[in-house]
Parts: sequence; structure tokens; C-alpha cells
Amino acid sequence: MTEIQAEPATAPADLSRIHAEIARLDAEILDAVNRRLALAQLAARTRVETGAPMVALGGETDVIRRYQDELGPRGSLLALELLRLARPPFSSTYRKR
Repeated sequence: MTEIQAEPATAPADLSRIHAEIARLDAEILDAVNRRLALAQLAARTRVETGAPMVALGGETDVIRRYQDELGPRGSLLALELLRLARPPFSSTYRKR
């Protein structure tokens, strides 16, 4: 994990610049999450269409481990939430017809 050395801001302009950078990063994160969700849903649909289980538990375990290794114990919570977001509700349109 990248460590940021926090120094006290000396002026309101510094705080505004910091908030602007956080907002820019949030926009990048949201874009990346949306791209990830679309790819995960495509992978799930493809697995179902080929007769495989919709969820690849081994792959999900790898994701959780990667996030935990990078971000510490709370990283696993972020990974679990991303995985949950990508799963369709039980009344999924992924069922074979």
C-alpha cells in the first residue's frame, strides 16, 4: 500500500487542492469499478452459457487475498463488496433459456 506522508495544510487553498485531487481519484475509482463490474458480469454470463458455474470461487478467493495483501485486513472487505456488486440477484437473467 502506498503511504502518504500527511503534513498539516497551511492554507485553505492547500485543502481545496487536496479535496480536488481526492475527487479526481474518486472519479477514476468509480470508472474502474464500473468497468470491473461489466467484465465480471460478462464472465459470469459466459460461464453459464458454457455450462460452468456462474461463480468461480477459486478466482474470488484469489481476489480477496490480493486485496488483503495490498490493503491489509480491511482490503478483504473491499474485495468482498466488489464481488457482491458483480453478482446478479437470484432472479437473474443469466439463467439458460
